[in-house]
Amino acid sequence: MKAFRRALLAIGAAVIALSPAAVATAAPAATVGGGSGIVVNGRSLCTMTAVGHDRGGNLVGLTAGHCGKLGASVSLERNRSAGTIGRIVTRSQNWDVAVIQLNPSRVRAVSRVGSARIRGVGNYPAPLTNVCKSGRTTGFTCGPTLIDERSVGYSYVCAAPGDSGGPVIQNGRLVGMLNGSVRILGPGTPSIECIHPAFPVYTPMVATKMTDILKVLKSAPRAVGSGFRTL
Repeated sequence: MKAFRRALLAIGAAVIALSPAAVATAAPAATVGGGSGIVVNGRSLCTMTAVGHDRGGNLVGLTAGHCGKLGASVSLERNRSAGTIGRIVTRSQNWDVAVIQLNPSRVRAVSRVGSARIRGVGNYPAPLTNVCKSGRTTGFTCGPTLIDERSVGYSYVCAAPGDSGGPVIQNGRLVGMLNGSVRILGPGTPSIECIHPAFPVYTPMVATKMTDILKVLKSAPRAVGSGFRTL
């Protein structure tokens, strides 16, 4: 009988010792969506364009291609404790677009981050029509479209480094991806960064149209991200 009691006590102690460790590994999922600030390879600060699924059912996110190379790790700026939430697995050679394959066990994908709410994809607005963007540096800002040129739209909207990849939205529709700002004297020359939305002296935002990004992704049917659709 004493031996039996000793065995029960030993089992009970083992259960008590193991329980805290089991609880510690159950970390809550990190919220991520269009407008979330991301850190690529532990260095580059960028913004998630949107989160959704590709034709293979993968949970993926989009951002600007210049934010990182293939295989680069991606974490959340405001939730570093979540660790690596995904990696860049597809990157266009000719377009400034990258696809992040997200770890569904580590993230909770959402269609709204702050004031940025995404309900499908739309066409880039015509000149003199307002459009908004969400970025980790300058937040949610709006302004008029100036030029509609093929696959690119130029809009007088506040943007700065770190906003790259941010969603460009009109009436809840994702119409573009923020890729940078107009260079004063052409490629390789400086631009005037937006210091604060209340100080309206800066060069226009440059965005790639979402309809063209989807066509680029669709052109590589076997790549992760092909057939992308928002949540």
